[in-house]
Amino acid sequence: MRNVLQASALISLIGVLVGPLDSNAQLKPVVDPQIQSYAKATGVTGGLTVAGSEMMKALSHRWESKLREFYPGLAIQIQGIGSETGPPALLEGKAQIAAMSRQLTKKEIEAFTKRYGYEPTEVPVAADALSVFVHRDNPISGMTLPELDAVFCKEHRLGLNEDRISWSQFGLSGEWSDASITVIGRNKVSGTATFFREQVCGNGDFKDTLKAEAGAASVVMGVKKDRYAIGFSGIGYRISAVKPIPLAVAKGKPFIEPTFETVTDGTYPLRRHLFLYVNKSPKEAMSPAVMEFVKFAVSFEGQQAVIQEGFFPLPTAQLNSLFAAWSQPFQAATAAHAMPARN
Repeated sequence: MRNVLQASALISLIGVLVGPLDSNAQLKPVVDPQIQSYAKATGVTGGLTVAGSEMMKALSHRWESKLREFYPGLAIQIQGIGSETGPPALLEGKAQIAAMSRQLTKKEIEAFTKRYGYEPTEVPVAADALSVFVHRDNPISGMTLPELDAVFCKEHRLGLNEDRISWSQFGLSGEWSDASITVIGRNKVSGTATFFREQVCGNGDFKDTLKAEAGAASVVMGVKKDRYAIGFSGIGYRISAVKPIPLAVAKGKPFIEPTFETVTDGTYPLRRHLFLYVNKSPKEAMSPAVMEFVKFAVSFEGQQAVIQEGFFPLPTAQLNSLFAAWSQPFQAATAAHAMPARN
């Protein structure tokens, strides 16, 4: 069983507050004041390296900046190239924390366990709606996952036996009837790309025509510049020039918008957690710098940073359980609960 530090699914949200709807019907979460607040610890020195997710790079920097207010001498390096770089950095000891926009694979966990004799510790730190963006002028009202498969993927493993290359194939008229679809995604080191391929391509490959971007923001900017484009990125990267489209798991199923509410109730098809993975030996004391970084991430202040970066906070009870575990180093290694399976 994975060494996982989380106890409840997003559906069982407890205590996270919700603000009023804005004009885009995007629910705005507010961090529950019942979440444990961070307090300065003693004896925190040295440094650490966080490697992995490009999408989480700004969030990791925000955590680093806030943490350095408590510990000015703390040296924290953030290497946010892509989630695929996190597991090898953790395995080889080049990073103490891997920031991941997806879960570690069975193969990655086995490689780590073979070397160290124990599994890496998984810490969920935020929730996200992986969104499909089109230009704001695009009249399309939604897509099913099989339709996305036909747009983005080579093999069409979700069952739609045709290649969708034109907006006319979605019934759009006027200028859109003659417009080819420009497909934009992420590169091979992106955990977001891996997650999208798993959920939309059925673990198949992207089309060769997909424009692979190195960054999440670059995908959205590409859609902004090309009114006939479509691309995927985290909901936090939304800008006014683009819009996320509602998704349905199949034809005849309801179309669901990517909001805080639909992520927490489990109805949005491309919901996911964001994680920190830590090399935590069950027999050795945890580095104070690593422990405080993780503890800050699951604190009230850390979850404020989550919202500021456009992601969604985790349930209050889950966060407080994580905070308590990381306040006691050895408990962090033994308080393991299985991650709930995706529907």
